[in-house]
Amino acid sequence: MSKELFELSDNNRVVRVLKRGDQQTFEAVYKAYSNSLRIYATNILQDAEAAYEVVQDTFMAVWMNRKTLDETKSFRNYLLRAVHNNSLKLIKTEEARKAREERAMEEQKQDWEETSKSARGVEVLIPAIERLPEQSRRVLQMSYWEEKKNSIIAEELSISIRTVETILYKVKKKLRGEIKKN
Repeated sequence: MSKELFELSDNNRVVRVLKRGDQQTFEAVYKAYSNSLRIYATNILQDAEAAYEVVQDTFMAVWMNRKTLDETKSFRNYLLRAVHNNSLKLIKTEEARKAREERAMEEQKQDWEETSKSARGVEVLIPAIERLPEQSRRVLQMSYWEEKKNSIIAEELSISIRTVETILYKVKKKLRGEIKKN
């Protein structure tokens, strides 16, 4: 516990005390800035839950890297910039994830269309699909006939996105094998 009492506006002192690992000062800084930082992040992200996570991650990073803080720069501005950058990083990460998911879905759809074009493939596919395990049939149906994204399928079936992708990969491989046999 810090025996020093001072205003949070005394930037140099706040940073010096934080660098020493004073938890009471860290808590005071958190209480003073977290709400306004969450509002700021929510305005950027348009998602209050994601904004809360960004602010929590930012404060965790501040605590973990407190020894590198610069006493000559505004701590408040440092927090604002960190939340801003972390929010933008989250947006880019989400956009990249969505783009990958859409590409994967498009590839799966193209693969399915190529497989489905073969007339004899259809004759072989129906019995092969009926022999699939229930969960595999359900994932296949939701992906190709209901045209749902992998993330939606995963959520509805309470499985991971990776599991959905694996199931679809194995199902396509199995169905292609069935077609090649005939």
